[in-house]
Amino acid sequence: MVEGGYRVRQAAPSEMDGVAELLSLAFMEDPINRWIFPDEARRRQVHPEFLGAFAGFAFDYGEVYVTEDFTGAILWLPGGGEEPEADDVLIARFAALNEDELTRFGALMDVMAARSPTEPEFLHAQLVGVLPKHQRSGIGGALVRHRLETLDAEGMPAYLEASSATSTRLYQRLGFQPFGEPFAAEGAPSMWPMWRDPA
Repeated sequence: MVEGGYRVRQAAPSEMDGVAELLSLAFMEDPINRWIFPDEARRRQVHPEFLGAFAGFAFDYGEVYVTEDFTGAILWLPGGGEEPEADDVLIARFAALNEDELTRFGALMDVMAARSPTEPEFLHAQLVGVLPKHQRSGIGGALVRHRLETLDAEGMPAYLEASSATSTRLYQRLGFQPFGEPFAAEGAPSMWPMWRDPA
């Protein structure tokens, strides 16, 4: 499907390594990722495996979409149900993290879970990543909009956490609204929860 001039398609599981590398580059300078991995060299070393864990989870339990030219990717996960994996299995996906990184990441996951919607069913846009030199060109909006059209037809709401105040404006243009106040793990940058009812 073509969205805003960008062709968006569902990614195949065989493309997981490519999706992980794309997301790694897209989020290398993201404030949250810089907080989890404060050392740049360490971040560059572990980032592909860290973002690959998210991609793998989405391939297993959700949906992964990319632009045809592989400049952007989005991970969607079902929300509102029970966690599909036990905590120890989920933590094993992030075995690349050292103790300090895992502590920060765990604190972030705890506060995100505490602020997650309690509605019985919704789709969670967990990560929306665009390669740095292609950011602010409409790719992120095209990736989100692609799935929103079918969510509207299904009557399914959507949720996400924006990692900057700037990106909230993009999501508001797509119909998302603030879902409570911004939140943060102790010492971490803020995140902005946003909710979208189906049109």
